[in-house]
Amino acid sequence: MVDKDNHTSRRDVLRRSGVGIGAAIGISMTGTVAARVPCTGCDGGGGGGSGSGSPPPTPQTGPYTVDNGEVELTGWAYGTDVEAWFEWGPEGDGFPYDTELRLIDDNASFTGHPVGEESGITYEYRAVAYNDYGRTEGATRTFSF
Repeated sequence: MVDKDNHTSRRDVLRRSGVGIGAAIGISMTGTVAARVPCTGCDGGGGGGSGSGSPPPTPQTGPYTVDNGEVELTGWAYGTDVEAWFEWGPEGDGFPYDTELRLIDDNASFTGHPVGEESGITYEYRAVAYNDYGRTEGATRTFSF
């Protein structure tokens, strides 16, 4: 026996949502979407959006240097009023540690200094950018010394 009160046809769904009415009178019901397509060789740079209401564009995770036993990570953040830092940790353990926070006013490079790392261990790190609308992470890289 068919339950006539349980409408599940496509027409009934459209009718309930108002889309059927809009389509019948010729109103466009299309929206916008953003596609994130990876860019090989970009190392996490670009992407995201910097318009009002968007998380910052994806930061770029740059190289590292070691000077007198101190590791310095380099990255680039894009947009205005962006907070940037690095997440890091032993390879395979995720990113349990953060470097110091940097405030980026307009498309700038930034550095971070991991504290507590040990020689002979491989660590992974990535740049992070944050604003009032969300956060984005750059590509993961590794360092050791």
